[in-house]
Amino acid sequence: MNFADVDKILGARRVPLAVCMPEEVDTVAAAYEASNMGFVDCLFVGNPEVIKAIIDKVAPGFKPEIIPATTPEEAAFKSVELVRNNKASALMKGNISTPTLLKAILNSETGIKKSDVLSHVLVFEWENSLRFLTDGGMIPHPTLEEKIELINNAKALAKKLGCEIPRVAVLSSVEKVNPKIQSTLDAAILAKMGERGQFGKDCIVDGPLALDNAISLESAHHKGLFNEVVGKADILIAPDIDTGNILGKTLLYFGNVQAGGMIIGARCPVVLLSRSDDRQTRINSIKLALAAGKM
Repeated sequence: MNFADVDKILGARRVPLAVCMPEEVDTVAAAYEASNMGFVDCLFVGNPEVIKAIIDKVAPGFKPEIIPATTPEEAAFKSVELVRNNKASALMKGNISTPTLLKAILNSETGIKKSDVLSHVLVFEWENSLRFLTDGGMIPHPTLEEKIELINNAKALAKKLGCEIPRVAVLSSVEKVNPKIQSTLDAAILAKMGERGQFGKDCIVDGPLALDNAISLESAHHKGLFNEVVGKADILIAPDIDTGNILGKTLLYFGNVQAGGMIIGARCPVVLLSRSDDRQTRINSIKLALAAGKM
């Protein structure tokens, strides 16, 4: 599957998107464009006066449903409630702090937490298929236990987006286990867990793998690596947030690949757009979240 296929998944039926505090220009503009493209109905949660003033400025004629909320906490609660009550299939962050929104998502009584860990996934197109990189945005130094959840979360998203048996590469700087490099030890354990079926029969895990071994068959074979993951990994598990973030930005800026990102692990994908995201990345992020929520 690629981004063209994502458009086909969305089809002609609009998907409801809850937007929490769309009280700044970039969020309203992105939502407006997504609506104009015909695949989303927006539910704006926040201060009606502020929202209407921005709409009049950047999107005249745009008439999303507006649900009043006077504080960020109320906006977060009501946005999450829309998802919990099946009135929205995806959630997008606006001008609200990430911790405030995540607190509402993770609330044990009124939230929409599904996994034990929320994680960020960058979805990018490489060689005409979607690939998945995690985690470059949420967990600074994932423990072994958290890496298990990173795999589970990314696997669930990949399967929703058409990857029937995801091939997972657990990345490190080298492809051999080194007791002095913790990421190689974690990767080896995760690979053995995959071999023992602990991630299910619909997932293949290998590691440690350097990036070249994960994406290049020639490189992998040159180093004597032969299995179902090397050279054709669908999911890349970064050893830490620095690696994931730098690799993600390298793909976007040096590689100029099509990409989009979201937070997963809740009952629906959560779109957190960055002000530095270009137009295509913003639209891709919304499309991917809607497609994942729809399937």
